[in-house]
Amino acid sequence: MLKKIFLSFIFFSLFLQADILDNKIKNIIGERTYLINKNLINLIFKHKEQFILNDKINYYKLFTKLKKNGLLQLKLSKPQDINIEFDITNKGFKAYKILNDTMGSLGYGYFFTKSLKKQNNELIWKIVFRAEYMVDSGILIKELQKNSCKILDVKNLSKNSWYYKIDVDNAILSNAIKVDNNEKVKFQKPLNAYMIKVNDAKKMSIYSRKLNNWFPSLVFFDKDLKVLKVIKKNRVYRKYHINLPKNTAYIKITDLFNLINIKRGLTVVVQ
Repeated sequence: MLKKIFLSFIFFSLFLQADILDNKIKNIIGERTYLINKNLINLIFKHKEQFILNDKINYYKLFTKLKKNGLLQLKLSKPQDINIEFDITNKGFKAYKILNDTMGSLGYGYFFTKSLKKQNNELIWKIVFRAEYMVDSGILIKELQKNSCKILDVKNLSKNSWYYKIDVDNAILSNAIKVDNNEKVKFQKPLNAYMIKVNDAKKMSIYSRKLNNWFPSLVFFDKDLKVLKVIKKNRVYRKYHINLPKNTAYIKITDLFNLINIKRGLTVVVQ
């Protein structure tokens, strides 16, 4: 009797996984494409357990498999407006920065914000941009995962409109350089402001190289990128020592006026 119940549970679980995955594939590629390619889809997704864990879809694997088998149509007939809605666990500026940086790194720096609002404990950000290609969701997801973001859901809302639900509670800034306590890090000529990540550091010393004319500009953030303190100095410093604000996780270091002033780089030590 117990064996029958166990087998029934396994069968039901596999059936449920198949239903979840098939419905998602149908939504992503469209019902017409799904029906035309039903036999191919059954073949390439015959091991559905590889794409679902605890009833959660692995969207990176799913989009990668669809693209590899020619089931994703990314090229458009002509430039069109692409609409994206991000539904993000509300971590304020951190959520916005991670997504903004990610879109920029993928070449979508020129987009317009249609709306940005808080809803319950989430941040809803809608953007639009014009392009000849749809966003490659697999690449977008891979970039977000570099920041330890979790992709909870992806939906094709309508033609050229997509929805992404993202958990950033434990996300990090992948472009921030980790500086360990008592480690001396020499930064070279900056293309942008330096962003560093620290852990339980209490003090920081910054040394400017010879021939620099550094006017310190520092911003201290907690793990959610809430600003803790801002420092701006209107004179040249060769070195600068400071006690870090409590809960400091990230520090932005730049020049008050122009990055040319620190073109020979800075050296940072935290303790």
